Amino acid sequence: MVELRELNIKMGRKEYEMFQEIPAKENGSTNLCHGLPFAVFQNYIESQLARKYQKISEYDTPTNIYVMYSNNQPVGVLGLRTKINKQWREWCGNVFYVIRPKERKKGYGTQILGLGVKECKKLGLKQIFVCSSEGNIASQKVIKNNDGILLGVDGTEYYKIEII
Repeated sequence: MVELRELNIKMGRKEYEMFQEIPAKENGSTNLCHGLPFAVFQNYIESQLARKYQKISEYDTPTNIYVMYSNNQPVGVLGLRTKINKQWREWCGNVFYVIRPKERKKGYGTQILGLGVKECKKLGLKQIFVCSSEGNIASQKVIKNNDGILLGVDGTEYYKIEII
């Protein structure tokens, strides 16, 4: 059984270990928690929770962060940018996700994005935009498995998902 849980200050060692396993930089994404000592993990969580209340700027936008669990074990991270402008849509869209390396190639990518689409529906979004590096075949499959419609390619692949 898989489920999303919104990031919260009660998360501890097992979530920390997942964040440490996810590379600091990979396929255009950045994991700012990678390499941080456990003693400051709580501060990292608090900084990510504060993103929910950001105003749209060139540096950030309102973002809800979730951890996906399978059988109560954290397997991935999902971010939903709840408000985006043209810059954010063209740069990286509403959604980012990453599955920890030891859990990849098990279908979790498709599941995390699918759960993210359901969360977007709860938030009242009618469509979302998702991007993938042009060579990231796994991510492209995840997006297409969730009814992503290719909008264009310029080194990055841009998709739209209609929320029904």
